[in-house]
Amino acid sequence: MKPQIFVVEGKNDIAKLKRLYPNINVVSVNGSETNEDTINYLKTINKTHDIILCMDPDYPGKQIRTKLEKELENVSHVFFKRSIARSKNNKKIGLEHIDDEILRLEINNIIRFNKNNNNLKLNDLLELKLVGYNNSKEKRLKLTNYLKIDNCNGKRLLNRLNSLGIRKDELKKIIKK
Repeated sequence: MKPQIFVVEGKNDIAKLKRLYPNINVVSVNGSETNEDTINYLKTINKTHDIILCMDPDYPGKQIRTKLEKELENVSHVFFKRSIARSKNNKKIGLEHIDDEILRLEINNIIRFNKNNNNLKLNDLLELKLVGYNNSKEKRLKLTNYLKIDNCNGKRLLNRLNSLGIRKDELKKIIKK
């Protein structure tokens, strides 16, 4: 088994994880300023380490996650809900604001996607009313919360579901819950 390395957005995230797990391997991408040197470093260690993306549950975090996911092979993810990542004054969102005990639980929920799985089609999501209907957004939110993945639009949801290897019959059962 390869050693794990957690990739976070900034130095406050590193400090938080190091305080909870002193021996954790963690790297910062320097927020939205992620540069080619950082990406090249991650590509290099991607061969010898399991890279786990732990981005903030906000728009910049999703952009960084998407960029790194495209650049790197076989990354894993830890997704955090916005509701647990708010600062005390509710003005900021980030990993560094997550309660220690909640973070200890969530950090173990590592999800690995398989990019080569294409069981589901967009028509399946349409049939299950996950896209194309007035309440599709709410249905997707309920589903993504259940699966502990980030909330997303229909196209990204299709990719995520296929990457998780979820079949249409399984998806129907999950939606009925």
